[in-house]
Amino acid sequence: MRRRIRWGLCMLLSAAVLASCSNEIPESKPGTRKGRTVLAYLVANNNLNTYLEDNVMWMYEALSAMTDTCTLLVYYRPRPNDATFEGPTLMEFVSDGKGNVNGIPALTGSDVSFDAVVEAADKKVYSDDGSYVSVDPMAMRQVLLDMQEIAPSESYGLIFGSHATSWIEGRSVRSKSFGDDGGYNIDIPDMAEVLRSSFPEKLDFILFDACMMGTAEVAYELRDVTDYLIGSVMETPVVGFPYRKVLPRLYGDASGFAQVCDDFISFNRENESWGTCALVDCLQMQQLAETVKSELGAYGQDLADDDYLQDVQQYGANSFKYFSFDIGDFFSALNGGVLPESIRASLEKAVISKACLSGAEYEFGNVVVDGNRFCGIGMYCPDRGIKNEWDEYYRASISWYQVAGWERFAPSASVE
Repeated sequence: MRRRIRWGLCMLLSAAVLASCSNEIPESKPGTRKGRTVLAYLVANNNLNTYLEDNVMWMYEALSAMTDTCTLLVYYRPRPNDATFEGPTLMEFVSDGKGNVNGIPALTGSDVSFDAVVEAADKKVYSDDGSYVSVDPMAMRQVLLDMQEIAPSESYGLIFGSHATSWIEGRSVRSKSFGDDGGYNIDIPDMAEVLRSSFPEKLDFILFDACMMGTAEVAYELRDVTDYLIGSVMETPVVGFPYRKVLPRLYGDASGFAQVCDDFISFNRENESWGTCALVDCLQMQQLAETVKSELGAYGQDLADDDYLQDVQQYGANSFKYFSFDIGDFFSALNGGVLPESIRASLEKAVISKACLSGAEYEFGNVVVDGNRFCGIGMYCPDRGIKNEWDEYYRASISWYQVAGWERFAPSASVE
C-alpha cells in the first residue's frame, strides 16, 4: 500500500517543478479585481476523470452565460499521457459578461467539448517527469499561490473535486482523505495547513465536490481558513455538482451559497440518485464543539452503553459504516428521543442550510437517510470499538477529538 505524501517529502521535486513550469498566461501582473474569483482544484488522475471533464465544461458554460465580469481558475491534474494536456495545468477563464471568454466569443452548443474548452483557456503547465503529485502539500500550495498571482482578487472561493473520505487517514486509494492522484492523497490537517499558508485572508467558501466531507471534523479543522463549507456527509454521486446552475451562485453573497444545497439535491433527484448537502458556518464550529463537549460530559457513563448507536442515523456505506453519526440524532438518542436545547441552538447557528433525499427510495450502500433526523452534519464516535485504526489516527491527529471532549472516555464494546 502506498502511503500519503507528507510535508517536505518532495522538497527537491517541488523545486524542480517550479523551475520548469511553462507559462502561457501573460507575465504582467493584473490589478486586484473587485469581487470574488472562484478557484477549482480538480484531481482527475483516477476513475473520475471523465466526470471531472464534464464538470469543467459545465463551469465554462455557466461562466460564459453570466452577465457580470467574473474570473474562474481551474487547476486540472489529468491522468498520465492524457493527449489533451502537456501536464498538470492551471487554466484561466475571464468572462466580460457580454458573451466573451478570454477576449473571444464563448463556445456554445455543439462547439463545447472538453478539448475545445481547454484550448480556449489561458494556461500554465506544470512539468511532470512521472513523479509529480498534485496532493503533495508543497505542490498544492504553489498552485494556490500561482492562482492568486494570476488573478489578484478581493476574495476567493475554492472548489475541491476528486475522491475523498472525510477525516479518515489517507493511506491508499481505499482511504483517500482528500484526492486520489494515482493512489496519493492529502489528510485534512495537512490541507488546512496548506490553505493557512497560501491565503492571507480566509476563503469565502470551500465547496467539496467529493465524498463524506460534510463532517464536524472537517469543518472544525478548516474553521480558520474559510467562512463557509459546502459538502455532503455521505458518499456523493460521481457526476458531481450541477455547475451550470451552481457556479453563478458562488460569485454572489452567502444567501446564494445556501441555494447550492437545494440545487445539488434537485439534480440528484432528477438523476434518480441519492445525497445530502449542507452549508456550514465554520465560524460557529468552536461553539458547536464546546456544546458537544458539555453535553458529552453531562451523559458521562451513559456513553459506555453502545446499544443506542444502533438506532442513530449514520452515513457511512460499506467499509465506511459508522464513520459518521448525525450529531442531532446522536444526542436525541442519548436524551430519550428529545434533542437537547443547547445542541439544537448550536446546530441552528452552525448549519445554515441543508437538504437531503429522504427515504428508502434513495438508499445508497444500505444507508437510508431520514430527513426528519438529518441535522446536516455528522461526527465520528471514537473509542466505541468501531475501528481501531480509525481510533488511533483520530486521537493523534484530529482536533475535534479533544475540543469536543471525546478524550475523557475510555474504549468500550464493539459496534457489530
